Amino acid sequence: MPLAERFFEITEDAIEQILLADNSDDEDNLPLDEEDRGFLDEDVEKVGKEIVIERPVAATNDLPEAPRKQRRAKAGQKDDINFIWKPWKANFQKNTIEYEYGNVNIDVDCSVEPNAYEVFEKTCGFNDLAAHIVEQSNLYMKQKGVPFQTDAQEIRAFLGMNLVMGYHVLPSLKDYWSTDPDLQVPYIAKVMPRQRFEAIRSALHFSNNEEMLPKSHPDFDRAFKVRPVMDHFNRCFQNARNPSQQQSVDEHMIRFKGHSIMKQYIKNKPIKWGFKMWCRCDSKTGYLYQFDLYTGKKTDTEHGLGEGVVLMLTKSFEHLCCEIYIDNFFNSPILQLKTQQQEIYLCGTARADRKHMPKNLKQDKELKRGESQMLSANGITCVKWMDNRSVVMLSNFLHSTNSVSVSRRQQKSAEKIQIPCPEIIVAYNNFMGGVNLMDQKKITYEVDRKSKIKYYLRIFFDLIDIAVNNAHCIFTQLNLNMNPQCKAMTPLQYRQLIARFLIGNYTNRKRSLPAGPVRSSKNSIPSPMPEHKLAKMGKRKRCAQCAKDKIENRTDNICEICQVHLCYTSSRNCFEKYHT
Repeated sequence: MPLAERFFEITEDAIEQILLADNSDDEDNLPLDEEDRGFLDEDVEKVGKEIVIERPVAATNDLPEAPRKQRRAKAGQKDDINFIWKPWKANFQKNTIEYEYGNVNIDVDCSVEPNAYEVFEKTCGFNDLAAHIVEQSNLYMKQKGVPFQTDAQEIRAFLGMNLVMGYHVLPSLKDYWSTDPDLQVPYIAKVMPRQRFEAIRSALHFSNNEEMLPKSHPDFDRAFKVRPVMDHFNRCFQNARNPSQQQSVDEHMIRFKGHSIMKQYIKNKPIKWGFKMWCRCDSKTGYLYQFDLYTGKKTDTEHGLGEGVVLMLTKSFEHLCCEIYIDNFFNSPILQLKTQQQEIYLCGTARADRKHMPKNLKQDKELKRGESQMLSANGITCVKWMDNRSVVMLSNFLHSTNSVSVSRRQQKSAEKIQIPCPEIIVAYNNFMGGVNLMDQKKITYEVDRKSKIKYYLRIFFDLIDIAVNNAHCIFTQLNLNMNPQCKAMTPLQYRQLIARFLIGNYTNRKRSLPAGPVRSSKNSIPSPMPEHKLAKMGKRKRCAQCAKDKIENRTDNICEICQVHLCYTSSRNCFEKYHT
């Protein structure tokens, strides 16, 4: 039960006299009435007899240990690092080592022109990937109780068809099997029927569902269904090529508007809805070395989100003296200092309100266009440069005060003028665009951009696109190493070669395609396609043909090719009607 409240007036002078006076022996002389004493006695009984008096914080410089640890865990950063920013002074020298930056490591014969498909297979380990997909897809359908079997050759052809659909775009998937002369694509239709194509896509799987941990488990992985594929590509991409000297780290969006807890919305991105993926790419070619899917905020991290991403993506090449370019989402003085100790050199834009950033930066109104200010602390350089608006940069290896002239349009006129620009800004503009370059190459011919598919298939097809781009980067590099004067193959030409190699001469059709549009006739006797056959299922489901006719019928008969339930009785032959 809460205590009753009592109010009485007291002046500031009276408060000051009470606080400053040593009146510990005069407690009995306080002007308390009987009601006051009753409240006081009740409070003492509730508090208890033992009273612990802590020393004032001002009396000592030693802070309590426990509260400090709690604050560190909450902030994710140590508090014992001091940054005293002073006018710039060169006090750090970048190390250099002998290393073959960007060297190709795949085993190919460099004495002859490289084979496009061989480069693709060894860059992304495609044969191992196809074998894994076959195993997990067959297991997945077996767990569902659906008769389905596929093999590596069929999976290769299926993925080749998807690549063709990426650069030969039609309004809908079914149009590739159309018999209309202005829509049909015989090169696709001859490989397999549309029903079989859709059945493979529905069965495509990459992990054993029985091994998935419950959501309440601390090690539960939201990306479990696609994690084996991600680990495979991460391993292969890094093994195929040495780290380049200049790389960039940025976010990459995978377009998706369906239902998934991992889906993100980023307002100012060209792709606003989808999955966010952290990527580390070569700054010059867009080759993707390493990536990680953002699955949501983690509560037990030692570092902040941006800082943790950079440390994770650069851990594999510490002490190689690589240069990494990042934007202000990741950058901070703490990150600059940590990577400098590992001989990983960072440069990037920064947010002026980040922790440990200099407080003595000039205000925007104090700088004219083209002017800059340089400060340094602990071997870290901070540069503020005024263009149309101010730009703040941090770097642990670019310390030059030299400037170059850049062309800008004069405000309120179309006349171009030359203004000075620090070299750190020029370097950032030259080497920050690796991830954007990868996006540009991928999005032009990306696979499966329209159809509604499972969320993990969207991630898988995005990685297949990136694998083709990576293989093209290595193929181009091998050709230029052998003949610097040769004309580089375009990304489209290379993608066409890979698609043709994957499809090859494969077909699972048992009859030729119709020469023209098939016209139904009341006098003709329809017959089902010979490659389709019925099988018995233990579970009864709604008949696909009856559903089209808006009739409610359930059956345990299923077409093994189309993977749909169809009636087959003395009174209803939906199996024949569905296939004609």
